[in-house]
Amino acid sequence: MRGYEIVLYSLSYSLCVKGYLAAHRYMEGIIITVEMMVGSGLPCFSRGDPIEKLRKRFHSEMSEREAAHFMIHVCTDFYNKWTTYVYDDLIQFMQQGIEK
Repeated sequence: MRGYEIVLYSLSYSLCVKGYLAAHRYMEGIIITVEMMVGSGLPCFSRGDPIEKLRKRFHSEMSEREAAHFMIHVCTDFYNKWTTYVYDDLIQFMQQGIEK
């Protein structure tokens, strides 16, 4: 990675973690808001138990520090997947003409 890529990589990790921690702090309010929409008929509410799945994604049992480490792991896992490269290199070029 070149210097500016490292800076952007670090910045994206940092922003993902900060965003997740912000949502984690307000998870109950977010879940209550989503619960109010369950009867809306939206397709995302038609299978399984979406509220329970949302709760699990927040990992309410984790401290803020644990949640930050979890999100770093998610970002690292995402970065290392072949699908990320396919999206970045092929899909973005085909759809928007963005060259790497």
